[in-house]
Amino acid sequence: MESSRLNLDNVKVANGLGNLPKIILTCIHGSDAEVYLHGGCVTSWKVDGKELLFLRPDAIFNGEKPISGGIPHCFPQFGPGPLQQHGFARNMEWSIVCVENMQMNPCVTLELKDSPYSRSMWDYGFHALYKVTLHKDTLSTQITITNTDHTPFSFTTALHTYFKASAEEASVKCLKGCKTLNKEPDPRNPVEGKEERDVVTFLGFVDCIYLDAPDEVHLDNGLGDSITIRNTNWSDAVLWNPYVTMESCYKDFVCVENAKIGEIELQPNQSWTGVQHLTKA
Repeated sequence: MESSRLNLDNVKVANGLGNLPKIILTCIHGSDAEVYLHGGCVTSWKVDGKELLFLRPDAIFNGEKPISGGIPHCFPQFGPGPLQQHGFARNMEWSIVCVENMQMNPCVTLELKDSPYSRSMWDYGFHALYKVTLHKDTLSTQITITNTDHTPFSFTTALHTYFKASAEEASVKCLKGCKTLNKEPDPRNPVEGKEERDVVTFLGFVDCIYLDAPDEVHLDNGLGDSITIRNTNWSDAVLWNPYVTMESCYKDFVCVENAKIGEIELQPNQSWTGVQHLTKA
């Protein structure tokens, strides 16, 4: 679709950093967001002019590497494994399917399909649709993965969301009682456990998977903002902060991610959908 035909009053296509194309969503109520076609990555979400997502200072906008920060995609692999780290979707060019103005809430839908690049690593046909909708105080995303191959395939996935935060003051509620896979002692050999805390903090290196997590958790970013993270069909959650292994910026963000750690198997023509709502209280 031609960019000139996509612009609405509150949805614009523009050149972003590194001249990479991005979509700018603007809500009449005072919020805005930006989505890059490279990686289908949401890089900014502001409510009343205040940025709530975080871009790392080492983020590269050259179209050759994933964008570090915002809301990168992890597909078809979460974390390390036989494919490149977190899969290839965050390092591919997504296409615009349509833009909409849904009851004054701007919306863009992107798509990603298999290509020689993806098939060189993961030899399956797939179709991904990613819908981003901006409301007054909520950023909603919906990802749908469809198997367009003639054989079944399995995948893992996540939205690797970086929130702007004071890591030393930030905290997450509603995870008490979850089974955990804690990578803090040894990232290669996660330790199984159970979350006993009412309030989980980031006072040091944090890399922990929460299995069968609730469909709603609450983040206090330590900067005066409370963010509710609601989801549908994302069964797990991940908390991450690299601490001094990323000395230049670890104090300025925390990651609270919706994920599917266990493999999702899709038969031919079958689809899976995951929905996330980020709401500033």
